[in-house]
Amino acid sequence: MVETRKAFKLSQVRVGIFVLFGLGVLGFLIMNSTGDFNPFEKKLHLKARFMAADGLRDGSEVQLAGVRIGKVDSVQLLPPDTEDEAKIEAQMTIDHDLNGKPISERIRTDSTAQLVAVSLLANDKLINISPGTSRGEPVTENHILESRASTTISNLTETGNELLDQIKRLAIPANEILSKANRGEGTLGRIVNDESLYRNLDTTIGEAKTTIKRLQVTIDKINNGEGTAGRLLNDKKLYESLNKTVLQIEAITNEIRAGKGTAGKVVNDDALYNETRAAINELRTAANKINLMIDDVNAGKGTIGKLFNDDKLYGDANVTLERFNSAATRIDSLITDAQAGKGTIGRLVTDDSLYNNVNSTATSINKFSDNASRLIDDFRQNPKKYLRIKLALF
Repeated sequence: MVETRKAFKLSQVRVGIFVLFGLGVLGFLIMNSTGDFNPFEKKLHLKARFMAADGLRDGSEVQLAGVRIGKVDSVQLLPPDTEDEAKIEAQMTIDHDLNGKPISERIRTDSTAQLVAVSLLANDKLINISPGTSRGEPVTENHILESRASTTISNLTETGNELLDQIKRLAIPANEILSKANRGEGTLGRIVNDESLYRNLDTTIGEAKTTIKRLQVTIDKINNGEGTAGRLLNDKKLYESLNKTVLQIEAITNEIRAGKGTAGKVVNDDALYNETRAAINELRTAANKINLMIDDVNAGKGTIGKLFNDDKLYGDANVTLERFNSAATRIDSLITDAQAGKGTIGRLVTDDSLYNNVNSTATSINKFSDNASRLIDDFRQNPKKYLRIKLALF
């Protein structure tokens, strides 16, 4: 007997559809609980290139200044003919928005990507992106970020090994230098083993301590206002005087800048400058003329040139001087004779009686002058006394 298919009832179909829908929702919730799957969320895809993956894997975390913003989709080797020195390209999927704002406001064209170790001992890496600045532009889809070298444990180990090798190479000559120093050889050996140097150094340190103590005493005296230096530093009157002097100098300077006074006019008056310049030009012209005159004099031109260069004039002047000297000799002899009382001039100079006569004559003249003066004064005061005319008839 042939079996026949059972017909599904509508209620059974509805239950099946509801179960399938519930399983789909449950799967979506399970996948979305990880935070990596949300079909309704908008994403941004970026790339970064590195010299080596060095523990970077698919699904590694992507951070922005330490804040998780996405994951690594794939880590691929670049083709051998790539011009870029980097050999690894990592493709990243990051959130389009961060704190309600586009992620492109934080990640810009001047941002850099760096591989960072997840822990100190683990070799797994994540990508940390540095925030951009206002100098950069917002990144776009599939933008390739600049990469920055990272410091790993292997790099530190290699650096430490190189440092140890250098220390070993330096240890050999250092041991030789220390051995020579212990034996007292070389400058370092003398410094280490010479007792006289130690004593001299000890003496120098003691003298330095004494000097410092004296200096401290001097500084204390100065702070207390003792001595000339102390008064200079602590005297308020001196400070006020210096302050007044500075203010006066500043006032004078301001007046000069304002063109006041003689100094201000000298500094600021353009007319005075022009006059001074003209005077200098006139002095130059006069100096040139004087030079020309000196050249003419040296050449024997003109009266002054003849005076300086004419030999005949020099002879005449010489004869004149000889005659003048002869006349001076005669005058000298006359003065000598006069002092000796010889001749008329000698009697006039040395005769006392003549002096007395002249003196008495001068006295008489003075008396006559006095009488005449009195007469004139009396006449002026009482002219009627001298102008009275008496007429008598019979």
